[in-house]
Amino acid sequence: MLLAGSCDWLEVSPSNEVNEEDLFAKGSGYRNALNGIYLNMSDNSLYGRNLSYGFIEVLGHQYLPEHLKNTGSYYKTYQFLYDDTDVKSFISVMWSKGYNVIASCNNLIHNISEADAMLFDGVEMEKNMIWGEALALRALMHFELLRMFAPSMEVDDGKAYIPYVDEYPVINTTYYTNAEILKKIEADFKEARRLVAMCDVEQHPEWMQYDVRMRGDGVTTDLPDDVFYAFRGYRMNYYAITAWMARMYMWAKDYDAAFSCSEEVINSTYKDRAYFDFINSAELSKDKKDSKSLIFTISHNNVLTDEYKPFTNNGSENLFLFSKDDIYDEELEKKEDVRGKDEMLTLVTGASYCSRKYLIEEGTIGYDMIPMLRLSELYYIVGEYYARNNQLDKAGAALDVVRHARGLMLALPEPSSLDAFYKEMIKEMRKELIGEGQLYFLYKRLNMKEPFDMDEKNVNFVFEHPENCLLYTSPSPRDRTRSR
Repeated sequence: MLLAGSCDWLEVSPSNEVNEEDLFAKGSGYRNALNGIYLNMSDNSLYGRNLSYGFIEVLGHQYLPEHLKNTGSYYKTYQFLYDDTDVKSFISVMWSKGYNVIASCNNLIHNISEADAMLFDGVEMEKNMIWGEALALRALMHFELLRMFAPSMEVDDGKAYIPYVDEYPVINTTYYTNAEILKKIEADFKEARRLVAMCDVEQHPEWMQYDVRMRGDGVTTDLPDDVFYAFRGYRMNYYAITAWMARMYMWAKDYDAAFSCSEEVINSTYKDRAYFDFINSAELSKDKKDSKSLIFTISHNNVLTDEYKPFTNNGSENLFLFSKDDIYDEELEKKEDVRGKDEMLTLVTGASYCSRKYLIEEGTIGYDMIPMLRLSELYYIVGEYYARNNQLDKAGAALDVVRHARGLMLALPEPSSLDAFYKEMIKEMRKELIGEGQLYFLYKRLNMKEPFDMDEKNVNFVFEHPENCLLYTSPSPRDRTRSR
């Protein structure tokens, strides 16, 4: 109810402003406002499709182009045709919806910062939790927009590409450089983590256990009295923020900080039991998204399987399919890697398969989950850190943690170089993170164009600002402030 439509991406419509005083008069209103932000993030224009198994995964060349309609928007996306009207519509909606989410975060932050803690059932703990999550979501959404609309730090040119909007209502918007935006994201994440720590670390660490975090059940004494405090895995909890910071630091090329954040999450425990772990490989077919290893997920606002099915039905114009032989290129992997078993993949046509990750029957584990960040990515970060520091044995061992969890017990040969490590890591990511939208961003972060099956000069890693929005040019550093 707090979101604006179209490209009025920094405003709340007047009809909603009338209700705003009533909304924030009670603690329950702040809960509803926060839940509304998560709900809108699960829209198909963002993580419900475009930034998970859809647009961004097509752009990362996870899928075979021959199964995409050659005059359609997804085939044009595959070809990096950002000037095409159909592709522009994808980009435009992600820009506007992303800043709509940010506007809602800012409105909530503006109001809760001045709210009396006694409004909330959980008093200061609940106020800090909601405030911290809103700050974290604001940082997350800016980070995603930066990854789409600015070059990576590998080829950073020092120009300003997007605004960082941290006020409500908005009077002016200022474009910032990559480095400036990343500093603002870091500051928001740090403050968010400090705020949610009161709940997740200091007062109720038991709520971060797997059963409570992901399933809302567990030992009776560990369950919160109020369901609002359960299911922390669906929210920007302390460890989710820390893991997003690890991802952000990798983008910023601060590998030491990325390693530190990753290690903190990997080593986090409650009563000597790890918060995050991998499901037994034999059980993966029953929990296809491995909810045990998810650090942060959001719930789709519709039946996710119904949304995904049209892209897996033979005869549809666009099919999100891949070659099993292309990903599982060794006989040992085909035999032992549970991610490549029939329970996880479906043969659709010819030798082309789709992932069953989003074909989960309603009511079973993971059916509503859109994976946002999982434990395996943190091991990839740790592995890259070691590879960059020429500790190649440890780099390979980090990949093996994930491989062993997926049934591949034979250790990888020690990578001979950083490039050799990347080759193995990319193979792992294609199997582990398919449908989660991260492969394209890896290629972009490293400015790696070789994996694309097209002329490298046609690979474009920077989206153009939408033409139908007010902010669509990149002002010079001298002229970066625009009035609304």
